[in-house]
Formats: sequence, structure tokens, C-alpha cells
Amino acid sequence: MKLSLWVGACACLAVLIGCGPSEAEKIKAEMKAAETAEVKITEIVEGTGPQAKEGDIVYVLYRGTFAKDGKQFDTNMDDVKNQLPFSFTLGMKGAVIEGWQKGLAGMKQGGTRKLEIPSVLAYGSRGQGDKIPPDADLNFEVKLLYVFDPKEPGAYNFEDTTVGTGPEAKLGDHVEIHYRGEYLTGKRWDDTRERGKSVSFKLTEDSGAIPGLRDGIVGMKAGGKRTLLLPHTLVFGQGGSRYVQGGQPVRIEVELLAVNGQKG
Repeated sequence: MKLSLWVGACACLAVLIGCGPSEAEKIKAEMKAAETAEVKITEIVEGTGPQAKEGDIVYVLYRGTFAKDGKQFDTNMDDVKNQLPFSFTLGMKGAVIEGWQKGLAGMKQGGTRKLEIPSVLAYGSRGQGDKIPPDADLNFEVKLLYVFDPKEPGAYNFEDTTVGTGPEAKLGDHVEIHYRGEYLTGKRWDDTRERGKSVSFKLTEDSGAIPGLRDGIVGMKAGGKRTLLLPHTLVFGQGGSRYVQGGQPVRIEVELLAVNGQKG
């Protein structure tokens, strides 16, 4: 099942094609019930990062189970090292089921919630293919990995794990680094130490380096280590590259070996 497909009662009601009178009335009743239905939210872990609001792109891990018997029907949590986060725009009609829209609003990055969603806010009387039967109440465990605000495409986070003692990197300098790049699930897309070779380039726009990596090194001192958390807009955008999938935020651990040939 793909949660990005909202195939509930709305599609049928829009034109009422193929719906008999009784079915159309049932769908209308479901939509009316959905207006006042609520999602039960249990805060398992309260996040400490940005709070998700309408218009943000959110990146999540999730596990879906049936409320009736606890049986799992979908997840991207079981093999995170080989999977990527699921993402959608909060508040965009049709992006996901309404129970997710209500259940994730106001959630903070780094948090985990349990969502108990009534069928009228999920897939209603029509169900979803072979996986979701009609009138099924659903439970989801959702971990919010990242919140991206499209109004701030250049914003990123970093943390210095080791402060270097050598010269400080400035725009225009030539740097030598080791780095490890991962998606937010921990799936790795590059590691220079595994390849056995460091990377050298100038801190200029035409260097060919990942923009967020280039900018994130500025201010580091040789011998230092820094972890960057970059949105897709500071990697390779929606298009991605041969190494990095487009539209995904990444985590890059950087070790600055030398600045203009001087080590820390």
C-alpha cells in the first residue's frame, strides 16, 4: 500500500459514477462523519526539533496495524538501512489519508506518535485494494525524522563533535576532507574512508561539491569533525545525482583534514 494514494470515498462522491443511490448516500454520510471525527494521539516520544505545520514537507517512518487484531499491513520501519523515509506535504489535500493530516499536525521533529484512526478518516467503506478491508479502523506508529519548510530552502543544522586546532576554513580555501553520507534512516550512500581516499576541493560555487557540504565546512578548523543535517535543496534538489536520491534530506559527517595544505 502506498499511503500517498487517497482513494477513499471522496473520489466516488466527486462524480458519483458507478455508485448506486444507497452507496452515494453512505459516502455522503461518511464524509459528514469525517468532519467531526477525531484521531486519538498518544505522544510516545516528544520531539525537540521544529514543529510540523501546514505546508511543510515531513519525512517519516511508520508502521500500520489494524485496530481490531493488531495485524501489521504496512511499514517502512523493518529494514531502515535499505529503505528511505516516506514524505508528503502536510495539509495538501489528497496527499495522504485525513487521519495522518490531523495526526501529524503540530508534531515535533524527532518525535514518535501513535495514531488511532477511525475508518472514516482512513479508507472508509471502500477500503484500499486487497490490504485494507472496508470500514477498518487503523493504528499507526509514526516517527517524524525531519521537517522541511519550503519557505526556508537554505536552512540547515550542524553540530561540531570535535573542534579542530588548525587553520579555519574560509570561502575560496582549498580543503581536504573525509566524509560519510547517509539518508535519515541510516542508509549510506558514500563513505570516503571505506573507499580509502580523501576528497579535496575549493570552497567555491563552481567546485562541484554538494552545496550544503561546501557551505557547512566554512568556519571549521582543520582537525575538526562536524555533522551536517541538510535538506534536499542543499544537496542535489529533486533531481538528485547518480549517488544521492533526489528529494531526500541527508546527514553528512565531515572530518576536515587540512586547509590549504595545513593540518590540525
